[in-house]
Amino acid sequence: MSSKRILGITVFAILFIIALAGAVVLSAYLSRDSEAVPLPEISAPPERPGPAEQDTIDRIEATRDTIQAIIAETLSRPETYSRDVTVESIWDGGHAEYNINVSVTGGMTSLRVLASTGAEKRIIVTPETLYIWYTGDSTPYAGDVGSGGDAYRTSDEWQMLITYEDVIKLDKNDIIEAGYTEYGGEACLFVNYRSPLLGYTGKYYVSIELGLVTGAEEYDEAGALVYRMQTGECAYDTDQSAFTLPDGTLLGFWE
Repeated sequence: MSSKRILGITVFAILFIIALAGAVVLSAYLSRDSEAVPLPEISAPPERPGPAEQDTIDRIEATRDTIQAIIAETLSRPETYSRDVTVESIWDGGHAEYNINVSVTGGMTSLRVLASTGAEKRIIVTPETLYIWYTGDSTPYAGDVGSGGDAYRTSDEWQMLITYEDVIKLDKNDIIEAGYTEYGGEACLFVNYRSPLLGYTGKYYVSIELGLVTGAEEYDEAGALVYRMQTGECAYDTDQSAFTLPDGTLLGFWE
């Protein structure tokens, strides 16, 4: 993708690209694939992992002033789940789509990424190690978890998602609106915000029940859609085959 096209991709995708640019040791291998924010006090959060408690969320008014605290301190991701994620990047004269099968368990995330070009990439993120390979490879790349230094954040970046940390670190002046809504049949928190960098505006949805991002959109300064992320139904289980390396090695507690 040319640098001109990259400028047309959303802030979400930009974060992903920045993460890739920092991982220079991966560039040759991957070439085949065309401070803390002060938060207002709110009621004590449930411990991770596990879905958020609906009644706890309902008692907190979601506004521009409280939305970051709610996301940071109240929502929880499930310990084990699987779902499908679709990410689209749209630019003048072009469009790319990625279908991502996500499996999470035991602090590990497995991603099966199918690009609209037909290329299939496999990624497994453990608390210590990042594995990447393509269909037909017998040996994966293995390296340290990315610059985020956190398995959750790193897996979000590889899914081309904005992360919880990114929302929490938004300048409050850049948050246009926040509150509760329904999105994709889920009761969600939403954040509408602007990006000072490109003048884009974005919408971010996170499921109250799941504690997971369920949708996101971004529009350029002319109001044209340049990024969209949507998810399918979430299941609270996963299959051990998702965490098997090409040589048959089974990762994590299945070892």
